Amino acid sequence: MGIKHFHFESLTPAIARLKSMKLKVALLHSGGPAPGGNRVLSGGAKQFLDRGIEVIGFNNGYEYLQDLPPQDLQPGKHFIYIDKTVASEAIEANCFILRTSRANPGREIKSPLDLDNPKKIEALSRIIDTFKYLKVGALISIGGDDTLKTANFIHELTRRRLAEDGNFPFQGVVHVPKTIDNDYYGIPWTFGYFTAAEAAGRIVRGLYDDAKATNCYHVVELMGRKAGWYTAAASIYGRGTKAIIPEDYENKPFSLDELAQDLVDIVIRREQRGRGYGVFCIAEGIADMLTDDAKAIMEKDRFGNLRLAEAKIGEHLAKELAHIYREKTGDKKSFKSQITGYETRQLPPSLYDSLLTSQLGVGAYRLIEQSRLGEMVTVRDNLEIDGIAFSSLINSETLKVKNRSIDPRGDFYNLLRSLEENFPQ
Repeated sequence: MGIKHFHFESLTPAIARLKSMKLKVALLHSGGPAPGGNRVLSGGAKQFLDRGIEVIGFNNGYEYLQDLPPQDLQPGKHFIYIDKTVASEAIEANCFILRTSRANPGREIKSPLDLDNPKKIEALSRIIDTFKYLKVGALISIGGDDTLKTANFIHELTRRRLAEDGNFPFQGVVHVPKTIDNDYYGIPWTFGYFTAAEAAGRIVRGLYDDAKATNCYHVVELMGRKAGWYTAAASIYGRGTKAIIPEDYENKPFSLDELAQDLVDIVIRREQRGRGYGVFCIAEGIADMLTDDAKAIMEKDRFGNLRLAEAKIGEHLAKELAHIYREKTGDKKSFKSQITGYETRQLPPSLYDSLLTSQLGVGAYRLIEQSRLGEMVTVRDNLEIDGIAFSSLINSETLKVKNRSIDPRGDFYNLLRSLEENFPQ
């Protein structure tokens, strides 16, 4: 179901309620940044400001909200007032003006029953109390999987509060999907993806030319925890020799040695064709799919999970390639590891990302305007605004968010493989 557009002069009951009760709308961003985030903020804030509704933005995502009591939050430090000047100037900045963090107030919630546990929802309850204290009527959250899960928890706990008190000022949350990994279910392309992936592709292309000039191979580690969209696009743009993405190994643990053996065979075949150079692009999430023996040498966090940024899968692969190449040929070959990703996250957004982010901000307003809280903003053909209920995006039993990977039988995957020069036998 699409979203109706109301004339500026007519106020819906939701907007009229915000105005009559002098309630604010709040924004926050959680998780890693992506190009264009400020346009989401500006596009959404302008709609409310034009209708006389105050807008605030929380700094550092949920960090201060989860850690501090409401009365300790200070304007200018923990949150800012977003007026028309701030909304306008935000567009000129690349760095997201509210900053961000990975604070996760819903991290203790693993099942629906946990929402009945006062201890596990303590941080979330404090956040909702803060919204009441600051007279916030609705929240726009911007972020990835964990941020969507948090939005869903806030939505459910707020629904319970409203069942007890229909006049509770805070009504709920709408969510704007954000990840340069582009693995979000429910939206064709996530904002910042094209900007970031193209920038990564330019780096890959530069390394391709360097490899050609110096007769070596570069092994480039790129972002992508669960899906290979970013790595695949960068590889296509930069003439990568082979992209190694999670979709090739889903639920099939493999060893680094097996991967290196296959890639060295590609190297040898290319040499037989007179091409002693190339670029291998590997998604960081591949580290999660290695056998336990291979993971044992990589750094983990205090919960036992791999730290992908520190796992250095590309570096390990480059060393293995050099070793196996010498075993198979008796010669030396230079395989140089590179990492790219962070430098692409706050670039000026491309035209498409500028349009998309602005429309997502307007879409967040539209959902609130129509009392469609507990929904994620999305766009359809020609950037037509729509919303999807959290219940359609999150598994009701596991509370995990649905992800969207590259279909190995689909045309995008076939495009990737058809452009690679591996010279299969």
